[in-house]
Parts: sequence; C-alpha cells; structure tokens
Amino acid sequence: MMFDGDSIKALIAIPAYNEETRISSLLRKLGPWKNQVLVVDDASTDHTYHEITKEGFRCYRNMVNTGLSGFYKVAWDFAAAHGYTHILSLDGDGQHDPAYIPLFITALRENTIVVGNRFHHRTGIPPSKIASNLFAILLFRQYLNISLPDVACGFRAFKIDSRYNLPVTSKFGIIYEMLIFQSQRGSSIGTVPIPAIYFPDAPLDTKIDEINGLLETILRYHAVPELQRIVEAIQERSDFQTTLCDIGFLANHCPPDSYRFKVDVNQAEKMFQSLQDTLTQKTHDEPK
Repeated sequence: MMFDGDSIKALIAIPAYNEETRISSLLRKLGPWKNQVLVVDDASTDHTYHEITKEGFRCYRNMVNTGLSGFYKVAWDFAAAHGYTHILSLDGDGQHDPAYIPLFITALRENTIVVGNRFHHRTGIPPSKIASNLFAILLFRQYLNISLPDVACGFRAFKIDSRYNLPVTSKFGIIYEMLIFQSQRGSSIGTVPIPAIYFPDAPLDTKIDEINGLLETILRYHAVPELQRIVEAIQERSDFQTTLCDIGFLANHCPPDSYRFKVDVNQAEKMFQSLQDTLTQKTHDEPK
C-alpha cells in the first residue's frame, strides 16, 4: 500500500529488543501495511525473533546489539535499496498506536521530518517522565534555539534524501541528531499529537546511555561547560542539578545505570502549555 498516490512510499520500520511479550500485539495492528513493514530485531536474547516471524512479518536480525543508531542505518539502507521515499518508525513495545500512521503521512506532505508529540496532554504520564523529557526539550531550546514539544519520541517519519547520509552518532543520540541536523538545514519539522502510553511495569527512570546520548549530541553542536559538568557527574554516578529556561531539575542516581528526574510540577505544566501555545500560533501563522 502506498500513501498519497505515488508521491509517498513509506517504509514502516520497527526496532525490537527483547519485546516477545508485546511485539505480536503491535504487529497485528499493522496488518493493513504488512508489506511495508520491516522489523529490526536488535540481537534480542528472548523469543522476539520467533514472535515476529510467526506473525509473518519481514525481519532483519542483528547478531550484535547496535541500538537506535544501528537500527536507523539498517532501515535507511533497506528503504533506499527498495525504492521507498520515506521512513516511518515506531517503537516495538506497543507504546505507539499504529492508528496514527495516516496522520504522519499527511504531515509529510509539507514537512521533511515529522515527530510525535506525547505531551499535548500530560494526564497519566509519570512525573519522572515529564521531568526527563522536559529536560531534553529545554536543552534544545536553551542551547540550540530549537523549540519543539517533544524531542525524544521514537514515533517519527522523515524523507530519504540521496544528497546526504543519515547522521551517524551514538546508539541513542541519533534521535536528537536527526532533529538538530534538519533544523540547521532549514528543513520543516512537523509534529503530530499522539497519546502517551505508559504501561504499569514501565521503568520510571532514564538509562544513563540515553542521557549521555542526549548530552554528547548537544555538546557536538554547542560546547557548554554546564553540560560537561553534568557528563562528569554521571561518570561519577553522582546526583546532579541544573536550571534550564528558569526551571530547576534534580536528577538522582538509581543504581546501577539509571537516573530519576524531578521538576516542579506547576512549572513544568506552564512550560508545556507555553510550548503548545507557540506551536498552535505557528500553525495558524503559516500560509495556507
């Protein structure tokens, strides 16, 4: 199935690592687009690969875990080799509802890259996830002058352009690198409101690899002593505090390899509302 006539041919790419309990449910929802789906099993140690093949979906199996950077490289190469014009990715854990895929495709008609916005409504989102995501959002705003309501969402779609290669960065930093790269090129970045789905057994902490991917990516574009200080605190597994856009953040180390973020709930709510208002105003101001 193609979208929007012949102008958009999107590969639906899914990273999967140890998702044997949820991947089948997700794939069944992708039935209408089955022939456009590529699942990348990133060296799972459980029965993820078996579940994928049992559902009859195409799967590329890594023998070594390469993270999101490796996943996007596989998807990019496959899409370019098979005539796809775009890649649409969503997580393999069921936190992204495939019913929203058509909205991403519609948004691609006017944008080079489109990212899911999980924070247009914050009800039901764990406070620590509100805090960690706002931390990333405000790093972009304060140090890169990029204002987006969600910078870490894996539900995204983007155009394949033969004039440049996919940026190569750390395992997790690729999701940030994409946005910075496109912003600096002057590309149009769109957003699609999606529900934030957090399962009861979902971890409330943020992995150190994810935090380092964010910080190291920003430091490549803007050398900031404050961010280097945080990197050093993480290396020492120390708690750290910082202020971004006049909002204070506290991050407590949770052994062995995570941090739990805290932020004033009222300040966070006001900031998210401000980001949403800015996005709404920008949409209204765009020429029809």
